[in-house]
Amino acid sequence: MKNFFTLSVIIFLQCLSAKAQNDTLLYENFDVDPTASYVLFPSGNDTGWVDYDFDAQPDQNGRPQNWFWNPVAFGTNDTTGCIFSSSWFTAPAQCLNYLVTPPVYIADANAVLHWRAAPRQTPLYLDGYKIIVSTTDNFEYSYMDTIYTAAEYVSGQASNGGNFSLYTFSPGFIHGEDSTYIEYDGDSARFVGLLRPFSVSLSQFAGQTIYIAFYHDAFDDNLIAVDDILVTGTIPVGIAESHAESNVSVLPNPVSDKLVIKYNLPVSSQVISRVSDMNGRVVKEIPGGFQIKGSQEISISVADLAPGNYDLSIIAGKKVLHSGFTVAR
Repeated sequence: MKNFFTLSVIIFLQCLSAKAQNDTLLYENFDVDPTASYVLFPSGNDTGWVDYDFDAQPDQNGRPQNWFWNPVAFGTNDTTGCIFSSSWFTAPAQCLNYLVTPPVYIADANAVLHWRAAPRQTPLYLDGYKIIVSTTDNFEYSYMDTIYTAAEYVSGQASNGGNFSLYTFSPGFIHGEDSTYIEYDGDSARFVGLLRPFSVSLSQFAGQTIYIAFYHDAFDDNLIAVDDILVTGTIPVGIAESHAESNVSVLPNPVSDKLVIKYNLPVSSQVISRVSDMNGRVVKEIPGGFQIKGSQEISISVADLAPGNYDLSIIAGKKVLHSGFTVAR
């Protein structure tokens, strides 16, 4: 399923106008568990992912209260890693879970957010969620724009079976209502949701740095899965030009275990190091915190990367230092 999605994204990008830039601005495929590096409480200006459990309610089944990783989704063929959030608590309550991306600069109207998502069940106890955007910081009260809404179950009896018209839902997209991306699981009132691709334009945020939050706000339903979060768009000219100003050395190269990176930081700023494969997919991201202008040295483990060629980006504000390296064993 994930290979099909990746191929679909590539075809989609190739079919756009030649004038439109479609660089990968952000990508997380959740193939491996990334949550150990997630921040659990927003600081306002975090440069990495934030996984914030605002409701603090205990889960009915003892699952983690915030967004958590799982190696498979719900459907038979959805067998790659994804991220989950539960709304079924010990006492009925509204889920308030925020999965927040690192800041993304939107240069122009070409930017698009892509993702895949599925509910554990539909139509009965269908989980809903929203995608919300902040243009200032990543505190929960700063998300002023809702760019996508998935509906949740409101009322209806199990005896209604799979007749969606006999249920009441909140406003938004109703997963499974069109009889696609669902799988029968022995109970027609509780079809299993399959990961379904979605996309939404980010053109309204042109010229701004944004935080995107997957906001699970369902009340007493069950569980959702999200996968393959991708933002495509145009890398600003200033950033693209800085790629040529490499000023980055990586040793050893080829490398088998630990990569030592030396670079000259052009500005004092928050720093993120990103490693991408040759398909442009981010396979490793290391928040570096605030660093002072001048010479810097860091080391990262690449022992978990498959042999091959990789791209290293040191992102400091709107500046990007760039180098390549090879993993060999």
